[in-house]
Amino acid sequence: MGGLTSTKELAELCQINEESKVLMVGCGAGFSACFVAQNFGCSVVGVDIAEVSIRKANERAKALGLEDKAEFRIGDAYDLPFEADTFDIVITEFVSQFLDTERAYREFVRVLKPGGMVGINEMYSDADMPPEVTEKIREAERIFSEITQLPFSLPSPEDWKSWLEGAGLSDVQVHKHKVSVNLKEFELVAKALGGYGKFARLFISLMIGMTRYTISSRKIRDRFRKLSKGKGILMRNRSTSKHVGYALAVGRK
Repeated sequence: MGGLTSTKELAELCQINEESKVLMVGCGAGFSACFVAQNFGCSVVGVDIAEVSIRKANERAKALGLEDKAEFRIGDAYDLPFEADTFDIVITEFVSQFLDTERAYREFVRVLKPGGMVGINEMYSDADMPPEVTEKIREAERIFSEITQLPFSLPSPEDWKSWLEGAGLSDVQVHKHKVSVNLKEFELVAKALGGYGKFARLFISLMIGMTRYTISSRKIRDRFRKLSKGKGILMRNRSTSKHVGYALAVGRK
């Protein structure tokens, strides 16, 4: 939810530097992973369960000239294809929402070197909310579960802290943030894409593609309608949006 602004802050909380060997779990098409490699000079390995995402991520790294800094491979969060004590940092963004955190975090810690850090960037909802607000947020959770066909919930910041500590991590810190759009975020995205010109072309292409698919497919129109409703509940509804945001949490092995 926090875009590259939150990725940058999470990397700083994890104390990533040029000597760090970083694992990004659920890397998708590699956008955040390449951003971290490019801006912090570290070595990044990204894993994702989707073959098409890994192919695009490796293409992205090559196009950005990051082949020596970023590599991507197919991997399962519950069974990471690495030896124990391999990485200095393990990061995941908007992935834990869909995972069995007990199993996943135990695996994150296994591949982490002693003294290394786990960092997560995930959505949250406050623990104490009025009943009517809780019910609206539960409705949004049901919508996103239906769209993704995956279990989806918004744990509290206290839950995220408890799960990281339960995996054996110490010095766990949780930082709550609200979603906001600012000029800094646009600057980071434009730079990551290779400049404002490429950013504008990609945005126009994306809008054209979304419009074409929306017009041609009733199923996609229905998905966009549900997505808009879910996002409206979480981010545009005055009574619920103040209880929802993203949490950056870190802990040390």
